Amino acid sequence: MSPNTKMSALLGSLLGDKKSHPEKFLSDHLQNVAELANRLTLKQGLQVDHQLLEAIALTHDIGKVHPKFQRMLQGKGSGVNHAKPSAWFTYSVTKNIWAAEIVCRHHTNLRNADDTVTDWANDESYREVIKSLLPNWPYDISQQQFVALQDFLYLDLEEELNIKKWLTVRLLYSLLIAADRMDAIGIETIFDKEIPELSQPTLKGRYPEIDDWREKTKRICLEKADEIPGPGVYTLTLPTGAGKTLTGLTIAYRWAKRFGSKTIIYGLPFISIVEQTAEVAKRLFGSKSVQEDHSLVYGKDEEQDTYSTEEKAWAKMSTLFRYWWEPIIITTLAHFWETLFSPKANRTMDFHRLSNAVVILDEPQTISSRFWQEFGQILSFLSKEFNTFFLLMTATQPHIAAARELAPADISFPYNRHQYLALLESKVKIGEIAYILTDYLPIKDGPGLVVMNRKKAALEAYKALEMLELQAPILLLSGWVTPYRRRIIMRYLKWLEKRGVRRYLVATQVVEAGVDLDFDWVFRDLGPLDSIIQVAGRCNRHSRKDFTGRVLITEITDDRGHPLWRNVYDDLVVEKTREVLLENPSFAEESVRHIVNKYYSKLLESLKGVPLFEQLAKGKWGDYEKLYEEKYYDNVTVFVEENSKLLPMIRKLEETEWTLENRDEYKELFQKVQQYAIEIPASMVSACKAFCAQICTEEEEPPFRPIFNGNAWLLSKKAVKKTGGLYSPLLGFIPPEGNWDNIL
Repeated sequence: MSPNTKMSALLGSLLGDKKSHPEKFLSDHLQNVAELANRLTLKQGLQVDHQLLEAIALTHDIGKVHPKFQRMLQGKGSGVNHAKPSAWFTYSVTKNIWAAEIVCRHHTNLRNADDTVTDWANDESYREVIKSLLPNWPYDISQQQFVALQDFLYLDLEEELNIKKWLTVRLLYSLLIAADRMDAIGIETIFDKEIPELSQPTLKGRYPEIDDWREKTKRICLEKADEIPGPGVYTLTLPTGAGKTLTGLTIAYRWAKRFGSKTIIYGLPFISIVEQTAEVAKRLFGSKSVQEDHSLVYGKDEEQDTYSTEEKAWAKMSTLFRYWWEPIIITTLAHFWETLFSPKANRTMDFHRLSNAVVILDEPQTISSRFWQEFGQILSFLSKEFNTFFLLMTATQPHIAAARELAPADISFPYNRHQYLALLESKVKIGEIAYILTDYLPIKDGPGLVVMNRKKAALEAYKALEMLELQAPILLLSGWVTPYRRRIIMRYLKWLEKRGVRRYLVATQVVEAGVDLDFDWVFRDLGPLDSIIQVAGRCNRHSRKDFTGRVLITEITDDRGHPLWRNVYDDLVVEKTREVLLENPSFAEESVRHIVNKYYSKLLESLKGVPLFEQLAKGKWGDYEKLYEEKYYDNVTVFVEENSKLLPMIRKLEETEWTLENRDEYKELFQKVQQYAIEIPASMVSACKAFCAQICTEEEEPPFRPIFNGNAWLLSKKAVKKTGGLYSPLLGFIPPEGNWDNIL
């Protein structure tokens, strides 16, 4: 469907040589955006009001005819806000306040309906705006129509608000934002790439009994998936190591082919397992059809060398805006959540891609239980209105939605892989952790994993293991280790595992879900029960038949007796975990499903949920509930010079004049330097400066110095040492001497 011919001709005559961008005529931009928006609806199979969408697209930038804006495009002056004036043109054509609001906010964010009323009510600038910018504009807003608008805003708007109105507005907003950004960077063609054929997935062989069990489980799950009648919310609850990823992707592929879905979207909680799952998806569907989407991914030069001009434009779209342009998307749960709920314009851009899609939510228990009930309502609503399949996959299935389960009832491994022991009658101080490990775990008999709630505690636990003279490699993973170093450590751990070398890993929660590591025993500081179960999935992960792993849970405190989970997890979540574990201090893996359900029931009985569905239905579109509660710590970013690649990139970032034209290069470069970034408390900066002052002469550049106009710090290689530095390749950041009791 092409843009409205009459309106297009009108714009061509009225706008003349006015520009939307330095090298683009405004009339061309408006018509291109309308054309792209319509193509997006056809590609995704969307049911929208095409006439309304075209009117929005064809009027969204008319305000750019203002002389100040045109002078700005010539490098003269600072321009003028064009969104609200454009919105009056939109209203003059559509007499639809939501269409006008979409245009008004297309460079900012959606807002609450109350704020919309405040902004539009009694704003009589429309006559001046339209007549001064385009005197011959044929669409009028009469005084009577303006009064009718005021009456609607004050009297009838609230009655019109409902969840379907949210869906309509957000969908149109998403299409406008996407099409507008596409044309701005030169995209002309919408690739109609279909979901490719699936290479026959095979599960990695272990033992005949386990291999047979996994194949049987997969077959049953696929048979149940083949029986479903259509879109809905479904669950796949399988024990760790049962082949959930391959089974889930196979189900998604079959549904997509059977029901004509346009996209498979796979959301995961952590970047490390996004990368891991993306590799699996690329083997199944081919690398050209899979888009790995997270905050640290960046375009690889060797890949872009093979791209056509159009593919490079799409890669730029992905880099700048994280737009989902491939048929298979592997992303984070956080970005999926933003796509659903964030009011920011650029974060809504992927929303239309959720229609006619299969969406896999892996490890959904990482979504706060405060959201479960009404988030489930939203998924059920979208499945009906958007023709979307939702598949929630985990070993610890949360009570999010009344969904149909695809896994066999009461499924468990053919034999017990590990045994849990919770010692919660008394607390253990961090300085005593070595004693609890040696008293209750076979630490010298095989590889082990120690998971702590705080980075400083992980350092202390690492030192405790060192003192035990275990005669084996000990490694540390936490947020104080750069992403660059974490990848090296993970590769080293896998190398040691393949060679059967005894090894030890001390970590924070970065290894909880999906990380493919195997240990004989696991220690976990008290935290949420689902987190404990996820960590336990690393214990005897490869399912040795004649071996039972050990999982130990205790509550660790600082030297003053304060639990280390405080300020990391919600009190209620930990207290309900404590209740369940005191009732079940020792249990086998086969009991996990029952105990987890008991925990979730206790949690939901005591919890006050967030009314997500209700808020959206009442027009609270600007009040954004973030997926993960932000703890407001006063942190600073530190870039660690772990190799010779970092400094040249930082210099280029600081010395280059970045413009809209090269913003994609800036984002790629900035994502690359993020591989060397950590966060430390701002309270440590003075101590770090004092420490570094002792290891350099007055003539030398300080090893710890501000960069990016003081917005971050650089820790140079002079302070990066195996021992005696502020950062160690073995341990990550090492706090200088001081009282850091409250450090997470």
